[in-house]
Amino acid sequence: MTLAFRHRPIPDSPLAHWDARWKLAAALLAVSGFAALDHLLPAAVAFALGFFLLVLARLPGGWVRSRLILFAFSALPFLLVLPFTLDGPGWDIGPVHVSLHGLTAGLGVLCRSLAIGCFALLLIGTAPLHHTLAAAHKLKVPGLLVQLTLLAYRYTFLLAEEMRRLRVAMRTRGFQMRATRHGYRALGHATGALLVRGSERADHVAAAMRCRGFDGTFHTLSRFRTTPADIISFVALTAVVAALVIWDRLVLD
Repeated sequence: MTLAFRHRPIPDSPLAHWDARWKLAAALLAVSGFAALDHLLPAAVAFALGFFLLVLARLPGGWVRSRLILFAFSALPFLLVLPFTLDGPGWDIGPVHVSLHGLTAGLGVLCRSLAIGCFALLLIGTAPLHHTLAAAHKLKVPGLLVQLTLLAYRYTFLLAEEMRRLRVAMRTRGFQMRATRHGYRALGHATGALLVRGSERADHVAAAMRCRGFDGTFHTLSRFRTTPADIISFVALTAVVAALVIWDRLVLD
């Protein structure tokens, strides 16, 4: 069995040296605070903060841009719909009324989504996933949940490789995907075969893990050590997020 799974290289940066436990806790608090923002200006500052941390992390620009675009697309429906559905002053373009309140609300959703995306990329790009999950376990996340997440992540690559092999086999037999009954039937059969193979592999992996003494307990070789810089970074980021929430809820309301 070939597992098409590789860890991304982690660029050397201050965020890469930040203890994963403190970094994960700070990122979760930041994401929770950003999700609670209502106004555009605090949301824009939150996005600027997240983007600054991405630059500080020295992550590849192309890798960051391609993934931030996905987060932007997730907020695009709000940006397209809210200006035309919320009431308030704005602009009349023929029979269509564009609400200023709706436009700022849509931009706020976009900025919050991008800010949350920045912190998600920070967690992924500044430490291997298994190290971050081990830190989550140290923060009292149930070991079973951590184990399931890690296995799901690893075997996603395996199932993708199986699907690629099925597609190659279908093309070598002259199959071309078309919007016809035959095309949908063939695609359904390929998907069914992939699910059956995945189920069989899961049974084999479970049997192999039990043979090696697996009892459901999450074990890791990752070691963590807290330094004063870790605590200072956590307190500083938490203070900035708290200031944004206070600005949004008490000053701008």
